[in-house]
Amino acid sequence: MYHYIESGLSNIYLKNGFTVEHIDGEEYTSIDDMNGLHRAIGQAVVDSRKPLTNEEFKFLRIEMNISQKMLGTRFGVDEQTIARYEKGKTKIPRTTDAALRTLYMESQEKNNPVSYFLDLLADTEAEEAAKVIRLEEIEDHWEVAA
Repeated sequence: MYHYIESGLSNIYLKNGFTVEHIDGEEYTSIDDMNGLHRAIGQAVVDSRKPLTNEEFKFLRIEMNISQKMLGTRFGVDEQTIARYEKGKTKIPRTTDAALRTLYMESQEKNNPVSYFLDLLADTEAEEAAKVIRLEEIEDHWEVAA
């Protein structure tokens, strides 16, 4: 027999690993290993072949303990774009979907080459935007001034 738990994600049914208590006519469910359950849910979301829903997107971001601002920086968008994805107001681009799944998997393995790469790209873009372009004409053409 399975026990249904309500969540903003897909329908989740637990076979075991929980205790149900009835107190004053209310049903309370306690989970034996909440962190493990969250990892299992995250793995199921990442392994799914369907596009991420806004709730799944938010779940993965929160599980990685990354702010909307930080995730936006990594993906080269502002935090309001991330908020719109999570509220279902903007469709999540497939590349963003794939990148978030990859980041989540890396966070579970404690191995971050993709996040390092995304951070590097974001830093490089910021540095490029901050550069002042100085040019000089040398003989008959323009060059970057030394």
